[in-house]
Amino acid sequence: MPNGGNPSFKLSEQEAWFAPLSQAIGEVARKHNLLLEKYYHESPSWSLRFNHPRGGQASVSVLNGGASVAKVESVWHLDDYDQFKRFLHWRRAREVPRDADSVRRELEIEFAAILAVPLGQWNQEAKGYERIWGQYSKAAFQAMAPKYPDPLP
Repeated sequence: MPNGGNPSFKLSEQEAWFAPLSQAIGEVARKHNLLLEKYYHESPSWSLRFNHPRGGQASVSVLNGGASVAKVESVWHLDDYDQFKRFLHWRRAREVPRDADSVRRELEIEFAAILAVPLGQWNQEAKGYERIWGQYSKAAFQAMAPKYPDPLP
């Protein structure tokens, strides 16, 4: 299993589940200049990733919620190398009907919502990264961050 994968993950099943939604998700990605990443760590999800305008990086995701339900969620994180902390604001997954129009609408709503979160309004603070991040200089650590696009409104 690559990268800590999910032993019950079946690509063909996920591809079939996402097929009716793929065009709508792709349209939102292109409209807002977002990077589409499918099945990160073999999760049943497609994520639209981007640099958050207030710093750090964010994603809006569609998750397989079952035969007739999709889930939409988002997360924004900002790493502080000097404190060895990751600050996060995540929004809980919401169930939506599994049809292209509903998913497109909810992705737009979720994208606008995560962009609107004020800097510092975190709902989680992860600590204890000294051992991992401290192996690198601050410049090297920042250079290792994924290269995501800047979003378009």
